[in-house]
Amino acid sequence: MKGMKLLNMEVPSCHLPLYPPYLCGPAIGRSWRPWFGNARRRSATCFAPASFCCAPKALHTGRSSGGSIPVLIRSFAGGSVSDKPGFPDFAINLAPDDRRFFPPHEQHKVVALATCPPREANTPITHWSMADLAKASVTQRIVASISRSTVWRLLDQAAIKPPRWHYWRHSPDPQFESKMLDIVDLYLRAQELVKQGEIVVCVDEKTSIQALQRKYPHHRPTTTPNLERIEHEYIRHGTRCLTAGFEVATGQVFGLLTPNRPSEVFAQFLESLCGRHESAQKIHIVGDNLNTHWSEDACRVVAKRSECPLPPIGDGPQRRAFLTSPNKRIVFHFTPSHASWLNQVEIWFATLSRKLIRRGDFPSLDDLEQKIMEFITHYNAPLAHPYRWTYTGKPLAAGRAVA
Repeated sequence: MKGMKLLNMEVPSCHLPLYPPYLCGPAIGRSWRPWFGNARRRSATCFAPASFCCAPKALHTGRSSGGSIPVLIRSFAGGSVSDKPGFPDFAINLAPDDRRFFPPHEQHKVVALATCPPREANTPITHWSMADLAKASVTQRIVASISRSTVWRLLDQAAIKPPRWHYWRHSPDPQFESKMLDIVDLYLRAQELVKQGEIVVCVDEKTSIQALQRKYPHHRPTTTPNLERIEHEYIRHGTRCLTAGFEVATGQVFGLLTPNRPSEVFAQFLESLCGRHESAQKIHIVGDNLNTHWSEDACRVVAKRSECPLPPIGDGPQRRAFLTSPNKRIVFHFTPSHASWLNQVEIWFATLSRKLIRRGDFPSLDDLEQKIMEFITHYNAPLAHPYRWTYTGKPLAAGRAVA
């Protein structure tokens, strides 16, 4: 009897009218009912072919070490229904060893294209998208065709994300490395310095904290999927400046709220800081290069609390030299210019904004001040902890290579 050839196998033509050739069995002409259990445990009253509910083992493919060579494979599909074999032996072409569509050298070229500016590839855009990279890979004749999802997989292996970006401010300070290493060394040794009677405190000001009162109250969600709705219109009641200090070893925070930040305010804050740590043998203060941080008022407070003579402080370099001198009880460590990210108190300011300021509703300046001080007290009780500082100033480890 003539049959139909599919995947190099001969199937009897009597099996063709009802089912695809590879899902047929010898009992197809009889009455049947589908069965979804194990073929080996069926009862004798079930005439459903074994290959009806599971793919025959003969369809499993392999890979050959050479070219595509026909290999004879015996099928056992339908063997549990009848004594006659369900399928004859048939030949199947095995796939070659390397089934990847893109060889390694083409993958590397696509990744290299993603790391170069688009204009170098004659593409007048500012950054790559997956669709742009796929099109440019074909235009540059790197590959004949490639999809966006394939480009994404190749870049994901190399941890390259062209669509993502963030702002970065370059530090032009010629002494960046020495200042940075000095501050990072303090952070890494903060716990040891506490045992020696020394503390490290990061100080800075968070200015223009607005007391915004929402024109209408927040709408709280009544069901789980809904989001809280905050009124867009607001009433301004003024601003406040928070001068804060962050203890690196413990994570404790203390602050001073004022209408603005003149040099007298920072000098007052230094007085409070020194009074808070009367027993400390040495106080290391990390701050930025704001002129109020190295004013004459600040120098006088440091000389008084350090019990040392006050040298000439007529100009800025003299005042900065005095404050950074290590031969006294209070020592300043100024961050490099345009590198405020080295100051750990900036991390805490982000926490304050996220947990209180951003979604807050303040009907007056007094209410704003009260809530900020309450938050500082609440933070110091259960939440205060030293930050896990990971930046050491050393080059980052190289990423994994693209296969």
